[in-house]
Order: sequence, then structure tokens, then C-alpha cells
Amino acid sequence: MNKLSKFGKDFLLLALRINKHIKGYVDFYYGPEKLRQIVENESITSTNKLFKNSIALIQQLGSQGYNKERELYLEKLLIAMKTSIENLNGTKISIRDQFIKLYDVALQPTKEAELDNLREEIDEAYNGSGSLEERINKLRITRKVPESKVFLLFNKALKITEKRTKELFVDILPKKEQIIIDIVKNKKIEEIKWACYERYLGNYTSRIEVNPTYNMYWTSLLSYAAHEGYPGHHTEFSVKEKMLYHDLSQFEHSILLLKSPKLLISEGIADLAINVLFSYQNLVEIGLKGFCPDISSEDSLEVMIAQHKVRKKIGLFWYTFTYHALIDKYSDEQLISYGKDFEIFDEEIIKNNLRRISNPTYSNIGFTYNLGYNILKEKYGEFPSVKDFRNLLINPILPSDLV
Repeated sequence: MNKLSKFGKDFLLLALRINKHIKGYVDFYYGPEKLRQIVENESITSTNKLFKNSIALIQQLGSQGYNKERELYLEKLLIAMKTSIENLNGTKISIRDQFIKLYDVALQPTKEAELDNLREEIDEAYNGSGSLEERINKLRITRKVPESKVFLLFNKALKITEKRTKELFVDILPKKEQIIIDIVKNKKIEEIKWACYERYLGNYTSRIEVNPTYNMYWTSLLSYAAHEGYPGHHTEFSVKEKMLYHDLSQFEHSILLLKSPKLLISEGIADLAINVLFSYQNLVEIGLKGFCPDISSEDSLEVMIAQHKVRKKIGLFWYTFTYHALIDKYSDEQLISYGKDFEIFDEEIIKNNLRRISNPTYSNIGFTYNLGYNILKEKYGEFPSVKDFRNLLINPILPSDLV
């Protein structure tokens, strides 16, 4: 990394100062430590001053000498920051207008007909006697990973996805990259829960927090490992740190803002990651052989393949759920009822997603997962080629580049 310009310093300082207003706004930062210390030691910056700083940076952008692609990328990130500041200031902006400014893609109306079709697909994939809710609850019990085995099995899944990633993407990962697995339990009922959460620490290192008590099923372990680790978040961030930050001195890749176009692409990469490594049949076969405690009690190979296929579409439900919450203004009671009627999720999962929606940092998460995945899938297919996925890992790409 060459010497950071004044523009680069002011860009990173602006993001770090917004983070003091919106806890968790900066998901990771590994830029100059002195900038982090400046922000930590100073008084909180007023939102009016932050707004003026964002305008100044947008005005200065054209004189920095960047190529057109990088200039546009930085402009979209600055527009996203400016929009977050306007929200803090109480500026009236519709959810749809906010969304396109934050994530560089339009928020489309939800289609209940598509959700009805998904519900039918799920009912067929999870066939058997009793209601769909009863069938799903039974599988929650038989497929749940015991707490005592979560670390061992998650680590095993990570090793499998790492090996396959390094076979497909030869020499793409920095030599000193590493992942630390941290078993973490929620201490308070009202805390937002995640099955897994990747914390990128910089220096090609990630810490993946794994919650052994939440949504932890053996059928999901390989997908979790691919999403958070190889070739998902950890791989993308490590590769971009090496190639964009250190080799090309692009300071904007030393930070991830949770309300930015970069997040949408990163979640799309992570959600498609498992499909780059394995077909649905390979995924089921590896799971049955390496993670299933009792193969004799499981569904047939064909049924489990159908279940994996349909699970990739469940983001549509959370998109619709979030749309009803933020756009249609459903009450919590209406949303809980709506979620229960779908018969796939228990009340704990529904209420946890309500907590995410009510949190300023994570409110749009139900949109970003589904949109990121669909944008990349429509561009590159459900099973992207190694070449196309490598391009996503290496290069900064905007959602508007793909739609």
C-alpha cells in the first residue's frame, strides 16, 4: 500500500465517523490504524458536518485522477454514505429511493404468486405424512447438530470447502490466509442471532463466529462453510486485500460498509459459493457420507437433492417478509402470523428476523441476500463457471454493472 492521499484519508474517516452513529455500520476495517485511533479519540462528529464532508468528497472525486471505473465505484460508495447520513439527519427519503442510493439497485415490488409457487415446491420436496409444519419440525430434530459436535463438524466442512476451492482457484488465495473458528452463544434473548458470522480482521485472517444453538443442522454445514469461508466471504476479502489494497493501493477495499453496493455483491458471492464447488448431488452425497449421523433414517438421495434446490430459493420468503415490514408496514403480530402461515420457520426464527429488521444496521438484510444472489445468478447462472466466479472474487463490481 502506497502513501494514502488526503482524499483517501477523508473517505475512510467519513465512514468511521458514521460508524459512531450507527453501531456496526463498518463491518470490517484494516486501513491505517492511526485513522481508527483519531475517530475513537475524538468527540462524535455532528451529522450536519458529516453531510458537508460527504458532499465535499463527491465534488472532489473527479479531480483525483482515477480511471472511470474506479471513479464510478467510489461515487456509488459516497452516495451510499451520504444517504445514510441523510437518514441520520431525518431527511424524508422513501425506502425505495434510499435503497437504490444505498445498494445501487432498484427495490422491486414483492410477488406473492412466486411465493405461492415456492410454498408448493417446498411441500413437494419435504413430502410425507402430516402437515408441512410437522414434517419440518421432525427434520429439525433429526438433523440438528449436537452442541458438542458443532466445532468438529463445522471445521470438517471448512476443510472440505477449502480443499475444493484451492483445487478450482489455483494460487488465488494469499499464502498466509487463515480462518479462526470461534464458538459463540447469544447471552441475551433479545440479541440478534446468526448461525454463523464472518468477521474479517485484515492481514488475510477471518474469525468465523459459529452459534451452536441456532439453526445448526448437518445439512447446512457445507453451505455455511462455503458462504463464510471458502470461496465466500473470507476468500473474497482476502483476495481483494492482496490484489486491490496492497498491490493497487485502492483504499476503499480496506473497509466494508453494511449499507453499500459492495455488500450486495459480497452476499451474492457468498450465497453462490457452494454452487461453484459442488452440484446438488455432490453436496448431498458428501453430506450423507461425512456429516449424517444415521443414513438409514434419512430421505432418499433424490428427495434430499430436491430439498437442497428449494432451500436456495427461500431468500424469496425473507425478501417478501422484509418488504411487508418496511414497505407495507405490517405490524409485528401480522408478520409473525404471516411467517407461521408459511409453515417453514418456527417462531424463534421469525422473531429473530424481526429484531434484524428493527435494527438500523441490519434492517435491509432480508433484501440484500436475495437480491445479491439473484443478480449474480441471472448474470452467471445457478452454477457459475470458475472463470466468472474468479472475476467476482478479484474485481470490484457494482450491482448496476450486472443488471
